[in-house]
Amino acid sequence: MRIFKRGLILLCTLVFALNLANSQDMPTMFAVHTDNVKFEMMPQYESLAKQMKEACVQHKIADANWTAISIEDGRYVYITPISSMADLDKNPMGSLSEKMGAEAVKEILGEMDQCYDSHSDSVVHRIAELSFMPDGYNTEGRNHREYHLLYYAPKDGQAMKEAMANVKALFKSKNVKTGYDVFHSGFGSEENYYMVVISGKDDIEVAQSGLANKEAMGDEGQATLFNVIKLAKRYDQVEAEIRPDLSYNPSDN
Repeated sequence: MRIFKRGLILLCTLVFALNLANSQDMPTMFAVHTDNVKFEMMPQYESLAKQMKEACVQHKIADANWTAISIEDGRYVYITPISSMADLDKNPMGSLSEKMGAEAVKEILGEMDQCYDSHSDSVVHRIAELSFMPDGYNTEGRNHREYHLLYYAPKDGQAMKEAMANVKALFKSKNVKTGYDVFHSGFGSEENYYMVVISGKDDIEVAQSGLANKEAMGDEGQATLFNVIKLAKRYDQVEAEIRPDLSYNPSDN
């Protein structure tokens, strides 16, 4: 599992996404690592991931930080905020190896490697100008995620951005109370995409807010959303959960 090697590079993306605050000062660039875990190995994988987190807590590691996400199809995504591409060269597990012992860390990572046959790394960017966060809305306590991935051809990049901006403007004009985050593909992605992240306490809350928004926006909303969809060459939707039990932040100490 290379999340702990070379800086933990994102989507999930999808994966991505994310248990983020609404501050305008929040990070805008994230390294993402995705492990495609075999279904039968999930219990063992999660046990090992918890061991790694607990080791960081026990040894009070200050230079590691990741949010873990589990996706319905078996992917586990680890997301770390970065300030520049140079951060990818840092080893966030360096301090843990010094305090816990390099061989002990290597053993846990080696066992995790047995739980999947492939993994990937990439970078994603949060696009504040396209994200919609109304006053009073936050994602605290809302760990369920619905990811909408809109893949588009490079020639349609500007048109897609404008169409996404029109959706935000409509949400704002209709005084919609629930928000969403928008991320864009970066280094390591084979295709261009926007990822819209919707948060809720569970899938029921996400569905209910979606129905309420649809009613509030009416036919105008359908037309505005269609202007986005028609530019997409491919569309994916996945469900996921933020996993505090697998995530680590120095503040946990």
